[in-house]
Amino acid sequence: MGDVTAAPQECGLIAVNAITIATGLTEYRAYGTKTDMGRRFESCTVRKKTASDDEQGLLIEVFEPSPISPEGLENTKRMNRGDDLPDGLGPGFVARRKNARGRSIAFVYGWTGDYEKLLTVNIMEGAPGRDSVADAVEFFRQLKPVLLGKRSGEEAVDVG
Repeated sequence: MGDVTAAPQECGLIAVNAITIATGLTEYRAYGTKTDMGRRFESCTVRKKTASDDEQGLLIEVFEPSPISPEGLENTKRMNRGDDLPDGLGPGFVARRKNARGRSIAFVYGWTGDYEKLLTVNIMEGAPGRDSVADAVEFFRQLKPVLLGKRSGEEAVDVG
């Protein structure tokens, strides 16, 4: 998939090429939100130009503070039969779920060790020849140091 933050970008951070590869979409709408008066990345939503709100191709969100308690994260992992992230990427998990229309979504939830920040990556499955779970993990791997800081307690980078 390459560098998920390479130019050209959508939402001020996410590479157009990575979006196209991971989602299979060549015609889409993308919009993002930022916090701290437009300086820090908060979310990026990508959907097919004709899709409804519940048919996102890609959704990346950062929450600070995390809206989910440590117990809630464990329950979400268990309910979705999630697997721990690969060594060096945690804490967090990767899993699949169905949306309201029955379409499968691969997702990663990863957080800082103090549970203060949560980064989520959701990819609608179906891009030809792609493993959406692996793609979600790769987005997380590359975005974690940018959006959550390299280690708990480090500041994330401004992207604006």
